[in-house]
Amino acid sequence: MERPRRTHAEARAQMRAGILRLGRAQLAEVGAAGLSVREIARGLGVASSAIYRHVANRDALLTLLVVDAYTELAEAVAARVSANEAPARRLRQLACGMREWAVAHPESWALLYGSPVPGYQAPAAQTTPVGTRVMVQFLGVLAAGNAAVRHSERPPVSAGLAAELSGGIEELSRDADQDLAAEAASAPPFAADALESWTALIGIISAEIFGQLGSDLAAYGEELLQRWTMTTAHRFGLR
Repeated sequence: MERPRRTHAEARAQMRAGILRLGRAQLAEVGAAGLSVREIARGLGVASSAIYRHVANRDALLTLLVVDAYTELAEAVAARVSANEAPARRLRQLACGMREWAVAHPESWALLYGSPVPGYQAPAAQTTPVGTRVMVQFLGVLAAGNAAVRHSERPPVSAGLAAELSGGIEELSRDADQDLAAEAASAPPFAADALESWTALIGIISAEIFGQLGSDLAAYGEELLQRWTMTTAHRFGLR
C-alpha cells in the first residue's frame, strides 16, 4: 500500500529536526567551532543543497542551535518553577532547573555560556527574545522580595551603570510585570545586585559543568548551588 505523501510543512519539520539532532551530536563531538553543514547533510543522506535551504551556512546552523538550546532551557525551568510557591522556593526551583538542564545537556550549556565561537556573532533579533526568558523570570522572583531589604544600604552605582541597567531591565520587562521596570529605574542598586546574582548563578553551574571545581569538589556542585540559593534569598529578602 502506497504511503501518503508528506506535506511541505511536514517535510520541512522533519528536516529541521534532523538538522538539530545531528547538530547537537556535533556539538558533543567536536564543539561549536567544528560544526559542519556538509557533515549534517552526509548524516541525513541528502545533498548539501537540501540542507542549505534550511541553514545557509555554519553561522545559521549555530543560530538555530542557540535558539533551540535557549528554548529548551526556558521550558525546563518553566516546568520546574511553580507560580504558587513562595519566592524563596521559586528561586530554588529556578536554580535547580537550570543546573539539571545543564547537567543533562552540557554541550548545549557550553554553547550558551561557554567561550564565544570565533567569528560568530549571534543575531540579537533571533536570540535575545528566547535568550532572556529565564533571566526575566529570575528578575521577577527577586523583585518579589522584601522591599526594605532590597532597598537597604548597598555599594554606590555609577550614573552610567545605573542607566545601562535600568534600560536593560526595562527592555526585558516589556512582556513581564511592569513593576519590575519601575523597580529597576527607582533603585539601580537592585538592578546591580540582580546582575551580580545572575552572573554568580551562571558561574556556579558552569564551574561544575566545565570541570572547574576540580576532582575533589566536583561532587558538591548541587550543595554549592544550594548555598548560593540561600545567600541570594537572604540578600533580596525572599521568604
